[in-house]
Amino acid sequence: MPRSRCHFALLSALHKRLRVEQPKAAALADRYLSDFVAGSTAPDGLRYVGEAGKLATHFYTDEQEETWGQAVARMFRAHPDLADPDRLRERDLALVLGYISHLTVDEAFRDVVTSQLHGMADWRPVVQGLWSMVDELPVGYSDVAGAIDRFSRKDRVGFIDCGMVGEFLTLIRPWATEEDPWRLERIFLTLTRSRVPLEEARQRWEANRQRAAAFMDNARRERFVGEALRMGAEEMARYLESGYSGPHTQ
Repeated sequence: MPRSRCHFALLSALHKRLRVEQPKAAALADRYLSDFVAGSTAPDGLRYVGEAGKLATHFYTDEQEETWGQAVARMFRAHPDLADPDRLRERDLALVLGYISHLTVDEAFRDVVTSQLHGMADWRPVVQGLWSMVDELPVGYSDVAGAIDRFSRKDRVGFIDCGMVGEFLTLIRPWATEEDPWRLERIFLTLTRSRVPLEEARQRWEANRQRAAAFMDNARRERFVGEALRMGAEEMARYLESGYSGPHTQ
């Protein structure tokens, strides 16, 4: 699913939308922006640093269609200690809201973009090209790197190990400051410990983007962004209204 650069971009857009639809949530994110930003990368951090599985961190898998469209609900069913926002400290709530944003962005990307690739042979290079393309979405925050630098937590928020999240944030910090697509790709190559010679890696990246272009025009990009923001806003509203606590969530 999309890389952290894309998550930063869509988190900032969602934050802007919350100012209209959920002003209290937007104000909370303002006060605890580092936690909000950290939460938006936490699922991938738990996977990368903690080596946890996709189902345990994202609460769906591409291979199990019955898990689609339920990531947020499945998270709170698996971790009912986080299901009632009124029982969380504000900074912990900001972290969980960021986590929700990550899940909804990933689900929107699957539904709108990568669902086109299901059944395709040799699909992974196309997906990597698509990741690169959505990394070009604008990040509305003026200083994501500063928010990352302020995140120094080592505690846990339920199943979310903040130490692991912080370690991952340190690794991906360059994604908060770079904008050039090839430089963004080089950060990914470093993160994945690629041993491919740089010139060959660039040729592969260019070929991946060229193949991916057939699956991502401006209209589809706009649909992806719109769906991610819609899902994120709706899931956050339901959560903040205690929609995921109580027996009716089972």
